[in-house]
Parts: sequence; structure tokens; C-alpha cells
Amino acid sequence: MSLSPKGIARALFASAAGTGLVLAAMHVPGAVALGPRHAPDTTRPGETTTVRDSTLVCPGPELRGVQAVKDHDVGVTVSAAAAPERALTGVDLAAGAGSLTITGMPGASPAAKVTGRGLVATAPLAGARGAGAPLGGTPTAGKPLAGPSWAAVGGTDSLAPGVAAAQSWLVTSGEDRSLGMVACGSPSVESWLLAGGGQPGRQERLVLTNPGDNAVSVDVTMLGAKGPVKSPTGLGIVVPARARTSVLLDSISGTETAPVVHVVAQGGLVTAVLNDYWLDGTVPAGSDDTVPAAAPSRDQVIPAVSVVGAARLRVAVPGDAETVVQARVLTAQGPRALPRDGVVRVAGGTVRDIDLTGLAAGTYAIQVRADHPVVAGAMVQRRNGSAAGDLAWSTSTGDIREVAGLPLTPPAGAPGPVGHLLSLTSGGDDTSVEVVTTDATGKATSQRLGVPADST
Repeated sequence: MSLSPKGIARALFASAAGTGLVLAAMHVPGAVALGPRHAPDTTRPGETTTVRDSTLVCPGPELRGVQAVKDHDVGVTVSAAAAPERALTGVDLAAGAGSLTITGMPGASPAAKVTGRGLVATAPLAGARGAGAPLGGTPTAGKPLAGPSWAAVGGTDSLAPGVAAAQSWLVTSGEDRSLGMVACGSPSVESWLLAGGGQPGRQERLVLTNPGDNAVSVDVTMLGAKGPVKSPTGLGIVVPARARTSVLLDSISGTETAPVVHVVAQGGLVTAVLNDYWLDGTVPAGSDDTVPAAAPSRDQVIPAVSVVGAARLRVAVPGDAETVVQARVLTAQGPRALPRDGVVRVAGGTVRDIDLTGLAAGTYAIQVRADHPVVAGAMVQRRNGSAAGDLAWSTSTGDIREVAGLPLTPPAGAPGPVGHLLSLTSGGDDTSVEVVTTDATGKATSQRLGVPADST
């Protein structure tokens, strides 16, 4: 049995039945923490470093916290797990027992904890619909987080490497009707995020989280269809220590039809998540979060784009030079041309949306090549005319060279099991991928898959 409410769209990933963990390639970058990402390498040649702690940041309720804007209390739940040893070949594990915790921030006590690899901890956020009930009645389910603005997931000692976490929510009726899921990530200095539009009733909320002990200043700028959006509103946004700040993009531009957001932090690191929420009059048209896309480059790949009906590709040119952009889809049978606009010119500093409507229903990767660096993302919709619907964003990702994964638990309020799809893409060369899944007891199952060059 799978949950598929009509019009709710999402491209997700494979899982074992029930609560479990999947390790494999996916469209959410930075989902697994193998150790500190910004610490200098002080080892001598031939030496190895044993990771003893790692942390991921979960943004918390993304539809709350913008001053003078209505909050939407959806049932956000955080899930976390440490990858089974099978998926960590070549990684040195610290001796002794470790633990994995989900902690409400700032300053709350841990709300959920596990001490075994492959086990999934869950903690619903207090104050949201459906919060407080353990998911599936599993012994790893935690108590509600006591009103946090965000959550930290931490692994210590033997459970430090391979930490993965995500938050999710599901509302099946009313104006908030949608399925939302976003991977918890590591903070960075710079991010590019693609989502949103200029239609009436469409709002984009940028959630900036600072896990550090000092306040961070953040500049948020925007590129649009006609070029850089000139506005001082997003400059010098202060994100306090161990706190988060939410920004409505309408304060920078409320009419931009194809926004692409550039986030630059000064004095520290932040995580950035962009929510696209669309209420078409009184009809819910969907909501989804997007995480930072891969850094600007001349070759971008957007995996896990599940097309059934309307879809579009968004490409932005951060530099000043006009850029020739070539795009194609990668299928199970190899590369295929787009229905139209497979080669376009995009002016420097601008954004171009390319209509993908006309692609046969299926799950693709989209490859974008350009003669100057670009950033890219794609949106799919499930909507029949003016009826209620949903939307989903996928962003370009870098190559997965070690391990990536995600814990998968049913969102609070799900009337039954949730179906998931794992999409694997290889560009340039044939690739062999080991997919490791765990069940609710932490038992790991492995299978090796071959992915031909330039295919999904």
C-alpha cells in the first residue's frame, strides 16, 4: 500500500518498509555528515583522523517566524540516523559507545536519542498539528521538542560518521494541503537557492539558521528574469547566535517571476532553506522546500525530477557574460532532447525558465551545460486545472564520491505507508552504486546496481 493523495507531488527516495534509512545517491545534497566540513586538514601523509562528533542543522517550522506574516502550524517532525557500518567502508570509527540525538534549539534538552547504527530517532516539533505522538509506536520515537525554533542533530564517538537527518510534514486538506520534506544540512558561507514565482498568493520564505556562538551578518540578493533585483532590504540581515531568522522574499521583490537567491554570510556560517508556498486565491497550489544548489559551474545535473504534467527548468547566470545553455534529460535509455528550447541564450545576471511540459511522464535527471558557470533547478506540479494541487523543487547536486543518504519516516498525519522512489543518475561514465537500506530494527540490506553513462 502506498499513500498517493491526488495532486500531491514529491520525488523522494527508496526505503525499507516502515521506518528506515536509505543510503545512496539522491537529489538532496549534504544529507550525510562524515565529519567537520570546514576544519583544516592537519594530518601528515599516511595518517588518518577519527571523527568523534558531527552536527547537522534542521530549519524547524519553515512556515513560521516571519514578522507580520501569518504562521502556518504544520506538523513538522525531525528524523535522524547514523549509517550502518556496511555503508561506511574505509571510515575509521571511534572506539566505545556513541549516541545520536535530536535537540531543540536554542538550549533545550535532547528530545530523542539512539545508540545504534541504522536506528531512526524521531522528534515532532511542539505546537504543530499532530505533534507529540510517536511515529509508528517505535521505541526510538522521542517526546515533542519544547517549542524550538530549529533543531540540531548530533552524533558522538562511534556514531559520529555517517549522520543523516531530515524534517517532514503532511497536510491532506485545507489551505496548507501539501507534503513537505527537506534534508538537514551543514552550514556554509555561500548558497544559491532556486524556487518561487510572482503569481498572486505565492510566498517565498528564506530560513537562515546560525548554529554558531556569535551573531552572523548575511547579505541576501536576487537574480530575476530581467537581471539583478536592486534592493537594499536583504543586506546586513543579522542572524543571532544559535538562532534562526526568517525572511519573506516579497520584501526584496514581490513580483519577480523567476527568483534565484544568493546568500552570503559574514563572520560565521549559516544554513539556508527556501520555502515556496502557493495559495491560489483560496485553493492550495502546493508548498515545497529547496536546499542550496550545487555551486555555479558549466555542467550541472538535477536528479530525481518526476514529471507528470507541468514542469519547468530554471537556469541562472551569476556572471555578466551572455551564456549559451544546452539542456537535455537523462533517461533509463540514455540522453534525450527536451521538447523545446534545448539550446538557449541567457543574458548575464539573468534567469531563464524553460518549459518542460511535453515530456512523457517519468522520473528524469536534467543535464545543463553552458559556456559560462550557471546554477540550475527544476519544478514539477501536480494539478488539474484550478483544483488543489502540489509542487516540488529539485536542485542540481555535486557528484557523490563517498556516501549520501536519508532517514525516511511517515510524516505525522499520514493515513498509511508512504511510497518512496530512489533515482540514480550517472553522467559521463558507467557507475556502480551500492544501495544500503535498514529496517526499523537497524538490520541492513545491501544491493549493488549498475548505472550506464548519461542515464538514470
